[in-house]
Amino acid sequence: RHAEEAGVVERTEWWQVDARAFDPEGRSFDLVTTHFLHPPEGGMVEVAARLARAVAPGGHLLVVGHAPSDHFHHLNERRREAMFLAADLLPALPGDFEPLVVQQRRREVSRGGETFEIDDSTLFARRAA
Repeated sequence: RHAEEAGVVERTEWWQVDARAFDPEGRSFDLVTTHFLHPPEGGMVEVAARLARAVAPGGHLLVVGHAPSDHFHHLNERRREAMFLAADLLPALPGDFEPLVVQQRRREVSRGGETFEIDDSTLFARRAA
């Protein structure tokens, strides 16, 4: 709907894939993104590398996820270890990428009647044109 309102629907292609196994097969896109995917055992670095291969020259990669936090004590250890800092993903970027945002961004959440702040990891990078 937003693409239609912006007059770019004919230039917009939406893909929903399993990022852990994604192969762009020679295709490239202006924006490749994943939000709150937390594969186990540090797998987000591999996912970011896979997604980066699909970014067109001049395009962008956006990865957002939960940063490690004491507030996630209710999760099992495997799920907590799947969280990442944005800087953890930098080794996944090919040499022709420029990191534009590599940070944790704080936000307020409410759970079980309690309100607290957590950090989301944000990696936003541009591939050279």
